[in-house]
Amino acid sequence: MKECNKCKSKNININSLFKFHDIYNCQNCNYWTYKPIDDCCRDPVKIIVIDRKDHQLYFIREQCLHCGGCINKSKPLSSKKFGDQIRGELCESSEKERWDNYYDEKDILFNMKKEYRLYNSPWYKYYVYLSTDTWKQKRKLVFERDKNICQICKQETSTEVHHLTYQNIYNEPIEDLIAICHKCHRQEHGKPSIEENNKENG
Repeated sequence: MKECNKCKSKNININSLFKFHDIYNCQNCNYWTYKPIDDCCRDPVKIIVIDRKDHQLYFIREQCLHCGGCINKSKPLSSKKFGDQIRGELCESSEKERWDNYYDEKDILFNMKKEYRLYNSPWYKYYVYLSTDTWKQKRKLVFERDKNICQICKQETSTEVHHLTYQNIYNEPIEDLIAICHKCHRQEHGKPSIEENNKENG
């Protein structure tokens, strides 16, 4: 990766901690991603092996002594060029173990990436905010002010607090908030926000 997918910065740090993947970390915005390295593993030591399919059909390939990898199986080596360098039979169990380890590592990185996206998403920060004492106190004040009555239908008991605007999110005055029932809250979130209405109306 030559530049950050998020901010386009070229200040990229490459982490070589993992055996089968490189991690690319942007020093500007801290975005990160990963991709497989070009070879079978981080420190390949390859030998020439014979891959027998039956008594007559065989292929000559490279296999790594470190990881067991045998990549580029769609392109066997030339028997004329490499036939005198064969050092043994292809070890299928080592090759299978390499793929198992590769996919285990890929799963770890996938889950790390998923957690990174979650923890850096606006929704995660918002839900963390909803669990703070600051929000709980505001919520209590709104319920008290509105006497626990839904301010939309004016009939049901309020069970939730609704933001009239998100412009002051995390530092909103209680005037930006109303008590609301669950049904009306769902309906309100299907409507355009105040900010969207203001944009449409010029």
